[in-house]
Amino acid sequence: MPENEYEYLEKALPGFTAARSIVKASGDSVRPLGLKGTKFDFYRWANRYRLAISFRALSLEGFEAETELGYGELTRVFFSWSAFEGYAELAGDPAPPYRTLFAYYGSNHIKGLAAYCREQDPENRLGRFLKEHAQSAPQVIFLQKFKERNDLAVLTYGACIRHIFAHGRLTAHPNGLPADQLSGICQKLSSFLLEFMRSDFDRRLRLASVFSNP
Repeated sequence: MPENEYEYLEKALPGFTAARSIVKASGDSVRPLGLKGTKFDFYRWANRYRLAISFRALSLEGFEAETELGYGELTRVFFSWSAFEGYAELAGDPAPPYRTLFAYYGSNHIKGLAAYCREQDPENRLGRFLKEHAQSAPQVIFLQKFKERNDLAVLTYGACIRHIFAHGRLTAHPNGLPADQLSGICQKLSSFLLEFMRSDFDRRLRLASVFSNP
């Protein structure tokens, strides 16, 4: 048996081992990390994060390279948003606009993501498609907010893409949007979500480490 049985999680999420030690020392409570739920919720999120960050590409026989890339990036968003949903639950801020969750994350990151998505889809083809097939009234509201230049509402793209793609209604060319532009949006969105979770986890771990080692 390896010295660290969770080495695979430590590799995907550096700091996991230290966080696990803090949780164990606190009677299996995740509260020192500023999280809610159980240690198993935390482990499930770590495994889902590992899946998302480890995804590389989708290989499809008989598809054009551009379309294959589009479906691959949709799949990446599927995994990344699933991990983000779990993290938002742990952080106690499970619903948009996630203001508490992003309170310690520079607004320039969100502004950059929003600007990129608008640049890649100036005619709002993806936005219109997502709005048409949105799964809930709040999603429609936040898609409209994004159209009206509310940058934080861009995160609704992740929720909509994940759910609509899962139900089979989203292709690599929504409303005629070229697959390479869709791929760019999805890649940027996934990277943003993964980088945010990593950054916020690091912040929580640093704080927990200070208080657990006075």
